[in-house]
Amino acid sequence: MRSGLNFAIRLYRHRSLVAAMALRDVQTRYAGTLAGLVWSLVHPLLIVLIYWFVFTKGLKVSTAGNMPFILVFLSGFAPWTAFAESIGASTTSIMSNPHLVKKTRFPTEILPVVCFLSSLMGHAVMLVMLLTAMVVNGQGLGLHNLQFIYFLGAMSLLCIGLGWLVSALNVFCRDVGQAVTVALSMWFWLTPIVWDAKMIEGRWAWLIRLNPMFHIVEGYRRSFLHHSPPWSDWREAAFFWVFVLLVLVVGGVLFRRLKGEFAEVL
Repeated sequence: MRSGLNFAIRLYRHRSLVAAMALRDVQTRYAGTLAGLVWSLVHPLLIVLIYWFVFTKGLKVSTAGNMPFILVFLSGFAPWTAFAESIGASTTSIMSNPHLVKKTRFPTEILPVVCFLSSLMGHAVMLVMLLTAMVVNGQGLGLHNLQFIYFLGAMSLLCIGLGWLVSALNVFCRDVGQAVTVALSMWFWLTPIVWDAKMIEGRWAWLIRLNPMFHIVEGYRRSFLHHSPPWSDWREAAFFWVFVLLVLVVGGVLFRRLKGEFAEVL
């Protein structure tokens, strides 16, 4: 608890640095391209259109309650893209910033936070696409949609904890980066993004709820599509928070113990 409070204090003190680094990361990503930030709109739009075409026209996937597939998909894909981008960037965040890590006074623990904030650019694009699709499909908008902020905050803690863990390990074992890429690919298909969670019933239904991203994805759908409160499944929420706290503790302790050796390895 004390370590978490100290981190929150340091994060607040360095809030300007965190914001500046996140903004620079987004700008650097599209620097030198003719279209610039337009690519941040075109790329996710093309991906969504491909998934929509394959699963509705090709595989003819049906959804529960005859909800349009595009809405079900976008409400799950929006948080997933932010999560995957954040974890992927966090994995190499220390390796990519040796000039900063070697500075004795630089707070290296903020790097996963910077990665998460950078991922919010793509997340915002996805949310705009989701809201547009909702209006087109006659899905009403309201204040209840704002409860997605709770799930976004919950996901941020998951990303920071996992970010500490994988970024620290990747410094000493470069195979971690490859393992994370494979794990994220598998994780995507194990999360009900392009398939309906209700497809798995009976004795195996509890298994998919052990996936922490299940809580986030279904939470976004409750916020935008089903209009049910975040606590509608308290067991699911309880497991998620136990998992997140465990990841934060393990990731934080490991990062703190290894950070003194980062500069030597780099």
